[in-house]
Amino acid sequence: MKKETIEKLAHLLIKDRFTPGPWTSAWVGTKPHGSAVVWLGEHTNKRIEVTGTGRDVANARLIAAAPELHAQCKLFERAIVELMVQGETGGYEELEKLRAILAKVDGGAG
Repeated sequence: MKKETIEKLAHLLIKDRFTPGPWTSAWVGTKPHGSAVVWLGEHTNKRIEVTGTGRDVANARLIAAAPELHAQCKLFERAIVELMVQGETGGYEELEKLRAILAKVDGGAG
């Protein structure tokens, strides 16, 4: 699937639930006194500071990837369902795990 299609789908899937991507991670300030941050969407001027973990930069990168990861999980969910409709077996347990994760993100019980 083309990147543009994924980005459009990602925007539709997460619309009104959290700030649309792309999110980006960066370092603000001069090391060691700065902090890792995640900028939430283009032109929002909103950010999350990720500090005190000892793994700030890696955690900021992971958080910044959240909108894209969510969109890919939604696509993967659809692919598993399609395989099961075609008669593939063994996907039920993985589908339930994926849906539990998505429920956490989407505000469900999970």
